[in-house]
Amino acid sequence: MVMIAPALLGADPLALADAIADVERAEADLLHVDVMDGHFVRDINFGLRTVRAIRERTTLPVDVHLQVQQPERLLDELVDIAPDTVSVHVESTQHLSAVLRGLEGGGIRKGVVLNPATPLGVLDEVLEQVDQVVLMTSNPGTSDFLPHVLDKIGRLRALLVKRGIEHVRLVADGGVTAERAGRLVDAGADVLVAASAVFAPRHGGPPAAVGTLRAAR
Repeated sequence: MVMIAPALLGADPLALADAIADVERAEADLLHVDVMDGHFVRDINFGLRTVRAIRERTTLPVDVHLQVQQPERLLDELVDIAPDTVSVHVESTQHLSAVLRGLEGGGIRKGVVLNPATPLGVLDEVLEQVDQVVLMTSNPGTSDFLPHVLDKIGRLRALLVKRGIEHVRLVADGGVTAERAGRLVDAGADVLVAASAVFAPRHGGPPAAVGTLRAAR
């Protein structure tokens, strides 16, 4: 069954505690937290102080998505906070293997993220080192879904099977809706990251929205 990871980015920033409680009641699988520095992406959102508070507040696995330049600068504090998973953009650092080793040494599950235009070939030397790969289905900082990434998801799924590392989770992030969920799962995604599709009032609140996403095929 597909895993649903509500992204707190889509919640009311003045009511994060309520949003977390709603996601827990929805029995979501993960809580997705975007850390943005205003450089790698235009927006600034969720610094590590907030990540620490979220980690202390929730019983859900915390899945951190670093959208920052030079993520190696944050390693020591992240290890101290101890989220369950941290995913790093391959485009954001010249020291990807070192960052992954640092996360592993801190007991944190390791992920890598690829922007829509970044080819799968950049994963060749690190694919066996990671626990998940996040494929952005929109450009970072936007929610405009890019259908061509469906083929990219399928190609990565086939590559994981070919290399015998099917335990690696394949995550789709960006513009995920109930209408697109089925296509993403059929392409090979294990986890769907959703922001407005979970938190926008028109979807009936996280418990209803998570159920809709999970059932969408």
